[in-house]
Amino acid sequence: MNQILDYMPNHKSSKSDGSDKIVRIFAILLILFAIALMAVVGYGRIANKNQINSEIQQMTNAKIEVDVQEAQVTIKVTHDKKIQKLIYSWNTSSERTIKASEKYWEETIDVPAGNNTLHIKVIDENGVETTHDEEISSEQGVDIINPIIEPPKVVGNKVTIKATDETALDFITYRWNEEQEETIYAEEGSKEIATEIEVRKGENDLTIVAVDGSNNTTKETKSFIGLTKPEITVTLSEDGKSIDIKATHENGIESVAFNFNNVDYNADIGSDTPTAIQFSQELEVGYNRIIVTVKSVDGTETTFDGECTLGDANSNTNNSSTPTNETANQTPESSGEGE
Repeated sequence: MNQILDYMPNHKSSKSDGSDKIVRIFAILLILFAIALMAVVGYGRIANKNQINSEIQQMTNAKIEVDVQEAQVTIKVTHDKKIQKLIYSWNTSSERTIKASEKYWEETIDVPAGNNTLHIKVIDENGVETTHDEEISSEQGVDIINPIIEPPKVVGNKVTIKATDETALDFITYRWNEEQEETIYAEEGSKEIATEIEVRKGENDLTIVAVDGSNNTTKETKSFIGLTKPEITVTLSEDGKSIDIKATHENGIESVAFNFNNVDYNADIGSDTPTAIQFSQELEVGYNRIIVTVKSVDGTETTFDGECTLGDANSNTNNSSTPTNETANQTPESSGEGE
């Protein structure tokens, strides 16, 4: 009996293995189907996004039309999105901004006389910008363009003020800080006014106002720092055998270098930056030349170049000595910077 039981096959175990194989195959098929479905959905989303982006790209630019009359022009803007700003300017004048909130906008403006270029810029609610330029000529236009004040040019201690206008200037004014203003009138029909003034010492504000014949006005303020050069004084001693050299600067002297008869020297000014220094130099018999260069702590510099003659002490001729220059006068320099 025991032997028979030992040789009986296990039919239950065989059926269980077959069921497991079916389940595994079914699971693999489900996974493959899920992967395929995700790929299809992902591709669809990408394709849809690209289509949307393409449509947006095609609809970003505004349509700008310009309707020109004799003395006025109407700017017409059409867009598929809301217009945020309409910006325009004539030639090189400053821009004027109009806020909008519709998909269609009209703006009528005056036309300046003569040949002009109208620059138009439209910005939509997404920040996308569309530009358009229009050449317009009008004999009955009006003067609506403000004068142009050119950036002041600084040379040495002088600053040049210049204003221009496309029709005709009336006058310009200028003032330092809050002082009384000075007025310069234009010649009849002149399109330009230019003048040169001296820069003040220290830090100062220069305010310039330009007005044209139609009372269009431009105002600008610039800051300037007026710097002075060191002052050098060279004098002959009473006996005529030496020269006394004195250098001064209101903010301090950084260095003093001099060349005497083709030999270079450096004057000892100490460890500080004195506002004045003085020293002497013995002259040699015959021709003498001295070149003195003084540099201030502000970076400005002055050079003295002089010569003299000392007679032979053993001769019957009296000693004589005359420097070519006695003083190198102070000269302000300037550095200008905009606000």
